[in-house]
Amino acid sequence: MYDILIRGGTVMDGSGAPGFRADVAVLDGKIAAVGDLAGESARLVLDAEGLAVAPGFIDAHSHSDTSFLIDSSGASKLYQGITAEISGNCGDSPFPYAGGGDIRHSASFEDFLRAFSAGGYSMAVNQALLVGHGTLRSQVIGDADRPAGPEEIARMQALLRREMESGAWGLSLGLEYAPGCFAGQEELNALGRVAGEYGGVVSCHMRSEGLKIDSALNELIEVGRSSGVRVNVSHLKIDNYRVHGRASEVWDIVKKARSEGVRLSADMYPYTASCTSLSIRCPRWSLDGGNEALLSHLRGARRQEVVEGIRAHYFSAERAETCLISDDAGLWPEIVGRTLRSVAEDVLGICDYAEAAARVLERTKAGAKCIFFVMSEEDMLYFLKQDTGIGSDGYALPGDESRLGMRPHPRSYGAVAQFFALAREKGICSTEEAVRRVTSKPARLFGLFDRGLIHTGFKADITVFDPALIASRATYLQPVRLAQGVKHVVVNGEAALSDGQQTDARNGKFLRKPRREDA
Repeated sequence: MYDILIRGGTVMDGSGAPGFRADVAVLDGKIAAVGDLAGESARLVLDAEGLAVAPGFIDAHSHSDTSFLIDSSGASKLYQGITAEISGNCGDSPFPYAGGGDIRHSASFEDFLRAFSAGGYSMAVNQALLVGHGTLRSQVIGDADRPAGPEEIARMQALLRREMESGAWGLSLGLEYAPGCFAGQEELNALGRVAGEYGGVVSCHMRSEGLKIDSALNELIEVGRSSGVRVNVSHLKIDNYRVHGRASEVWDIVKKARSEGVRLSADMYPYTASCTSLSIRCPRWSLDGGNEALLSHLRGARRQEVVEGIRAHYFSAERAETCLISDDAGLWPEIVGRTLRSVAEDVLGICDYAEAAARVLERTKAGAKCIFFVMSEEDMLYFLKQDTGIGSDGYALPGDESRLGMRPHPRSYGAVAQFFALAREKGICSTEEAVRRVTSKPARLFGLFDRGLIHTGFKADITVFDPALIASRATYLQPVRLAQGVKHVVVNGEAALSDGQQTDARNGKFLRKPRREDA
């Protein structure tokens, strides 16, 4: 007798090949059989008639590292059919921190896993963690704006090597944030070599995604060229209105690098708005020393210089309208859900939008996060039609809005589901190809060799969905709305979603990378 039997569906096995009618059996956490299993029985039978049966979807770029501390359900991801996430992105990970302290600041990957187990935590969706370059750098150098010396680079390499030995999946760069933005090419190349030694990936939030996107992309390409490591562009986009329409030119740079032997890939989310810290709009020099340094400048003699740096982005009411406050760090609830223009005019009674941004940063202790409406649909759709992976750049969050103290970007609740809807409505690709791009493609890139396909012997992460119905329901003003169209989800051999309802199962694991190179 099997543990689970999924009957009567159309198997889209993750390879991109045409779907075929078959039953899928699960036993002891693995896919045990695929075919006509009419005579077989199981402890749980899931009806898949008229539905697609696919490998569990993989979110190629997530920040769910410690989301289990908020809520173990991961409902925002599970209802999209996501069974695994690549986390620890944009240069930030919960380890390594000197001396540790709490689970958010663990001394090592091993320490983090021990804290997760000892704390009795659980989660519904698997995670594969990258090591944050910004976290590495802050432990060795701090938040100073200066190049790393040879001994400091060697120390960062040693820390990274230790975490890769423990099963981390690669290195993430956040080159638009402090302290990652202070790193030079030599430092990045050296760390890329270590990640490459272990078959890992370097995923990068590039130094620029707008006016200087070409040079930023070439910087990442140089990491791949010099070290041989696989490099991945995180959340590929063009985020400055002055250079909208350049998607094909940017993709030509990717294609050229590939033709020269660089193992380069990209992921993206299917939205025209980004979301990150408001401090990203501040001049780089003001971030030398981190948030405390920024706040010190805002309170001191150089305050107006910071404001003028912000003014380069918010010089008019029209530009201020493109910034929507999504998270006040629990310090100014009145502004959540308002645009920067509304904060200035309706809350503060001023028309100086850069000054309003500075006051938001001060009052939220530089913790404010914003949704930035900065991309064009034309560019977004062009990139989506290329062979990009799909990553939410979001979090595993609960379906109950009352449990959140913020108004998140809808991508946390809808990125993968939105991709399927756009693939269907815009003719981007077949459903089978869409499945490949969120299953075997990211699995092969990051080295999850036992997931991403409906094959016997593979881990039983399985999603059963309606190709005609799967879609996001989340919006910018109502983001906490679970996706539609996913009926069943199996995580590590246990039903996590059954007949469209989440079960009590919390079978997600922090995965360790095996010692195996991608052939």
